[in-house]
Amino acid sequence: MNDQLRGQIRKLDPMHPGVPVEAPISARLEDIMTSSSPLPTRNRPTRRSLALATAAAVVVLAVAVPALIRDSSPEALAGPPLELSLGEGPGMAMCIEFDVAILAQAEVAFEGTVSSVDGETVALDVDRWYRGGDAATVSLTAPGGLVALIGGIDFVAGNQYLITATDGVVGYCGYSGQSTPELRSAFDSAFTN
Repeated sequence: MNDQLRGQIRKLDPMHPGVPVEAPISARLEDIMTSSSPLPTRNRPTRRSLALATAAAVVVLAVAVPALIRDSSPEALAGPPLELSLGEGPGMAMCIEFDVAILAQAEVAFEGTVSSVDGETVALDVDRWYRGGDAATVSLTAPGGLVALIGGIDFVAGNQYLITATDGVVGYCGYSGQSTPELRSAFDSAFTN
């Protein structure tokens, strides 16, 4: 290494030239292995090692945080819109007692916010997928002639709902409905391992 290069490196070094520099690890290990004295009980980190550790933490956070935020955002949902049927509604179905074990058998489960209710169609923006999809939006359609609101769930634009479906048909009898702490807890129990 020539003197000009050493000078350039010295200018880039953020540490003051008077700060003591620790010996390379190999030299310290050799001293430890050949020394008969007990190991020191307390090693204090140097300013340089603290600065390096801080810089490394900042780099990790600068890379990891945006990636985590990006993965949990609706933009990360890339699948085509999912279409589900509101079916015949609960009037034609026999309800059994709500059970988280039965909830866990649903093929599709998500939490979404109603963006619009238009006659026979309810559009939801997906806030969280529990199972069965990656779409950013889901469209719920009532069978011809039925208004979406009479499918057993009173969908209101702006409200958040927890929805399950099997074979493309929304589940009723408490297995889908407006998002409440109790229903969200049941979804978390059923779909989170």
